[in-house]
Amino acid sequence: LPPGPGIIETFNFVRNPFRFMDDCARRYGDWFTVRVPGVAPFVFTSDPVAIREVFLGDPENLHAGKANRPLGAFMGEKSVLFLDGAAHLHDRRLILPAFHGDRMKAYGAMMQSIAREAIDRWPVGETFKMHPAMRSITFEVIMRAVFGLDDRPQSTLLKEALRKFFAVSTGRFGALLQLPAMQIDLGPWSPWGRIVRINREVERLMFAEFARRREENRSGREDILSMLLMARDENGIAMTDRVLRDEMMTLILAGHETTAASLAWTINRLLSHPEVMSAARSEITNASNDVDFKPLKYLEAVINETMRLDTVVPNVGRELQIPMRIAGRDLPKGVVLAPCIYLTHRRADLWREPEKFDPTRFLDTR
Repeated sequence: LPPGPGIIETFNFVRNPFRFMDDCARRYGDWFTVRVPGVAPFVFTSDPVAIREVFLGDPENLHAGKANRPLGAFMGEKSVLFLDGAAHLHDRRLILPAFHGDRMKAYGAMMQSIAREAIDRWPVGETFKMHPAMRSITFEVIMRAVFGLDDRPQSTLLKEALRKFFAVSTGRFGALLQLPAMQIDLGPWSPWGRIVRINREVERLMFAEFARRREENRSGREDILSMLLMARDENGIAMTDRVLRDEMMTLILAGHETTAASLAWTINRLLSHPEVMSAARSEITNASNDVDFKPLKYLEAVINETMRLDTVVPNVGRELQIPMRIAGRDLPKGVVLAPCIYLTHRRADLWREPEKFDPTRFLDTR
């Protein structure tokens, strides 16, 4: 394995992951090994040759589900995110129809309405925190588009339980709670004990919502939960409540927090670059008010450049099922190879002035 920081130094990854990765890249170069107690060694790389080989490699030898397993503490082990091979394909086939492009476009007007209602409530002439404001918008979008929840008392109870769950799981110590060593229930006041109890309440309310929705059996509903409740595999078998719960938690956790972060960073970049803000405003003003949002090339470039510099997820992972040679480097079975998005987007050999915020680089390039 390539060299890397010790276990004590690795805790800086939880405190400040981006500074940690910058330090590791300066000390060790394109490849370094991160060891976390209770999980397989992670071999980080920003080598574009290695990244290409990983994503074009045989998924039977490079398991994404196993590499993502620590996240199962919050999303549940039945999530498609943690499956590999035939099980992954089976569940993916059940889920994908709910995300057909035309269905996604149909949510445009709803997203626009939610955003405008929220923005109308923002204070004028006062400082306020952007990330929580974005999180509030994306949470409401997820609740309506994914869950189809309305303002009924049962819906309100489920929303509040989910908010409590997110407050702990995406809080400052959420990353630590993904480690098996930290998952000890010492009562309702301990971090893991609190997660366990909130999760029980979320599950109780979620299973009740599944039962109510099945009994209601209303056709024509366009929310994703309704479509997943109706989904059947090739043998006519529906998803169990446990699988549904884990898939819904995955969509919520992976969908609302990541989008809120990207939106907050985009606004941060716009506020820091008035000339970019002016160009983006001009394009939007000149566009028709169409919920299909015909190509807004400059705005899309702004978003892409923000996501290049301010990555929501710093790396992905693939657990090696056999010893493999990647980009000329021999790696043993069992390690998790982690293509590092954050460091790859800061390579001077790939990007002109990589630290500079310049949306024009994406106007003619993917």
